[in-house]
Amino acid sequence: MSLHMFLGIGLALSLLFPTNSVNAPSSVQLIHSTNHSSYASYEKTFTMDPNNGEDAHLWIENTSKSNLYMKITVGNNTPLEVPIDKGTQKKVNLAVGRTTDFKVYVFSSTGHKVDITISARQF
Repeated sequence: MSLHMFLGIGLALSLLFPTNSVNAPSSVQLIHSTNHSSYASYEKTFTMDPNNGEDAHLWIENTSKSNLYMKITVGNNTPLEVPIDKGTQKKVNLAVGRTTDFKVYVFSSTGHKVDITISARQF
C-alpha cells in the first residue's frame, strides 16, 4: 500500500469518525478571575445550564482588613450567607439539576473596603 493511499484512507476515516462526536460537558467559566477593591459591594449574576456540567466551584479570597460576607441566591430561594474571615479563602460547591440563575453578593457589614479575588467555574 502506497503512502498516499494510506494517508487518503486515514483522512477518509477521520471524516467519517470525528474525534468530537461525543458531546461531553466542558468547563465553563462563570466568573472570570476578578479582583474587586472598593467600598461598594461586589455583585454578579450568572446562569448554570446542566448541559455544561452539574457541578461548579465558587472560589473567593478575602484580602480586606475586615471580615466579609457573601450571599449566594439560587433562583428565588432565600440567600445562603457565608462569612469570610479576613485573610482567608473559601470554596463553595454548587450543583444544578436544571437551568438555574445564581446571584453572588459580597459585602462588608462594617463599611470597610471590600477587597477580594473571586472566580467560579462550572464543570
